[in-house]
Amino acid sequence: MIAEGFGLLAAGMGMVFAFLILMVLVMMASTRLLRRFPALSRAESPGSSAVQDEPADTDDDKLAEIAAAVAAAKDRSRS
Repeated sequence: MIAEGFGLLAAGMGMVFAFLILMVLVMMASTRLLRRFPALSRAESPGSSAVQDEPADTDDDKLAEIAAAVAAAKDRSRS
C-alpha cells in the first residue's frame, strides 16, 4: 500500500513538473513571437479611444507625494 502511494506521488509530481516545463516553453515562445511583431503587443482593443497617456510623474513629484504620506502618517500617529 505504501509502494502504491509512492507511485502515485511520483506520477503526480511528474505531471506537475511536466506541466510547468511546458508552460515555461510556451511563455518563452510567445515572448519571442511578440518581440518579432511588436505591433501585436501594443494593439488597441476594438472600440477603445486613442487617448494619449498622461506624462509620467517626475522623481520630484514622487518624492513630494512620499513626503506628504509620511508626514500624514506621523501626524496621525501622534494624535
